[in-house]
Amino acid sequence: MTPAPIRLLVVEDDALQSELVERALGRDGFEVRTVTSVRELRAAVAEFAPEIVLVDVNLPDAPEGSMVPLVRELAPSARVVLYSAWEEAKLKKLARDLGADAYISKSEPVFEIGRRLREPAHR
Repeated sequence: MTPAPIRLLVVEDDALQSELVERALGRDGFEVRTVTSVRELRAAVAEFAPEIVLVDVNLPDAPEGSMVPLVRELAPSARVVLYSAWEEAKLKKLARDLGADAYISKSEPVFEIGRRLREPAHR
């Protein structure tokens, strides 16, 4: 019996990046939904019940640092993973400071993202 796919919600305002991640992780066995804003996030969490939320650090409609607490409020059992093009040391510090479960740099090859998301929390 095949295990159920991991439900992944991607919060990314860049349409090309979002599509790339959605396609790659969909092929990698994840059930992927994407949203581009905080408003869409609220609706998607209620409808989709994600196990992991991959969150872009720089969203136009969210003050810096506000997404991790918001995701924790909306989806308390979901792992929260920051996703950014920031330099890795800065991203790691931000993830630790905000209490994210993990972080992934956008410089990671897209085929590595699924592997990283399946790892236990890494801070």
